[in-house]
Amino acid sequence: MDSLTAARISPIPAGEWDAQVAIIGGGPGGEDCARDLADHGIKVVMINNAALPGGECLWRGCIPSKAWRHAADVIRDRANDPDKGVIGTQSPSLDWATLEAHRKGILQTRGERAMQTDKGVKIDVRHGFASFIDAHTLRIVTPDGAESTLSFGAAVISTGAPPFVPPIPGAQEEIATGGVLTSDSIWSLPAPPRRLGIIGGGVIGVEMAQIWCDFGAEVLMLEAKDRILGEIEEDIAKRLGTILANEFPIVTGAKIQQITGQPNNMRIKYSDAAGNPGEYLCDYVLIATGKRPNTTRLNLAAAGVELDGAAIKTDAACRTSVPHIYAVGDVIGGYMLAHTAAAQGRVAAHNLLGKPLQYQPELDCGVTFSRPQAGFVGLSLAQAKAKGIDAVEAGMPLNIDAKAMITLETQGIIKLVADRTSGRIIGAHFLADHTDTLIGAAVMMVTGGMTLTQISQAIFPHPTQTEIFGDLARRLLARLRRLTKH
Repeated sequence: MDSLTAARISPIPAGEWDAQVAIIGGGPGGEDCARDLADHGIKVVMINNAALPGGECLWRGCIPSKAWRHAADVIRDRANDPDKGVIGTQSPSLDWATLEAHRKGILQTRGERAMQTDKGVKIDVRHGFASFIDAHTLRIVTPDGAESTLSFGAAVISTGAPPFVPPIPGAQEEIATGGVLTSDSIWSLPAPPRRLGIIGGGVIGVEMAQIWCDFGAEVLMLEAKDRILGEIEEDIAKRLGTILANEFPIVTGAKIQQITGQPNNMRIKYSDAAGNPGEYLCDYVLIATGKRPNTTRLNLAAAGVELDGAAIKTDAACRTSVPHIYAVGDVIGGYMLAHTAAAQGRVAAHNLLGKPLQYQPELDCGVTFSRPQAGFVGLSLAQAKAKGIDAVEAGMPLNIDAKAMITLETQGIIKLVADRTSGRIIGAHFLADHTDTLIGAAVMMVTGGMTLTQISQAIFPHPTQTEIFGDLARRLLARLRRLTKH
């Protein structure tokens, strides 16, 4: 992206358009943008290539994976029951059919509710695939092949990004047979695998590896880089990697030579960092090597929209090289997260309404739904220093926290990062059970520009893990006083 200061607004051009704004894609980015615009009386057409909105997050990502994660958590938590004096609960088993019915029911209900909400606020939702004819016209092809055109004043592209499949010999062929899965296709599993090979040690790979271990599968993770979770703060990633290595084998520096077989009888040939050959027999192979935008079907050239590599090039206002065309979410790269797309959708809507707003990645956040959960908001110490910020950091291990000791959830650490000069909190990093809940307080601290002094004086309830924030703020203030004296 261009710098924040370079971002400029481009309101909706006046004219006799079929739609004032056409939105391509009905995921979190497209929906939030459409709803904000509709709320201000703008005529919006949202073209979605699925029968119901929700995008990857609802149908193939955040929501279905957390349904599996919750079931895995219930199984995992029972292992600690005897240590808390509860017996007879530590031998749970998985009813796959019931879990899948529960998961699919959530998706359908949320999709139908989203459609009802969209129509209720007067968004014209159309099922089809849209591509550009020119900078103010779309071609829409419905599932039955019918074609139509739509003129628009402004457009917002929010088409997401598909899983990236590296050029591994046999990978594409085995995707066709169903023996190789991606984060899009794993939801069609007919039964839980007994053995699963996972290629890729990023967030998706880690979440899936641990879920399936909790479900009773044997898992092998193969990661090409020298550590897993390269997108997470290094110390947090290393700590989580150590925990995970006690649950399933992780091979870093791995090179995949070939994937062969059929579903329930797959073979991965690989070598480790030292060049030693290895082979893994499994039911399925999950390729979890991230996502990469694919805009080939959008015909962007006809509209003059420029790319930055595979992603659409945008500025901080989410505006493309064509002033009246915006793009948000995975299709522009960066953090490929549902809440990031939604935030960018709102940014685009504000600018289309003539109200300047910018997406600020240094305020963004994320949670890896492992056990314990990793999470971040804002900048790490290394990122802050790379930006020229004189930053300081303090961390507190969970094993000294009263609430964590009570619940036997003592693995991990929570960190605060602050600007030494202003005392403003610019980052927080987590490895803790319930990070998904705890991180909300830190999001408000970073987004609100709160200072160490403010947090140190806040009254947090005891015994809760939120009181760690006050302890960390006081630690950092004490350290800064000592540094000032010296």
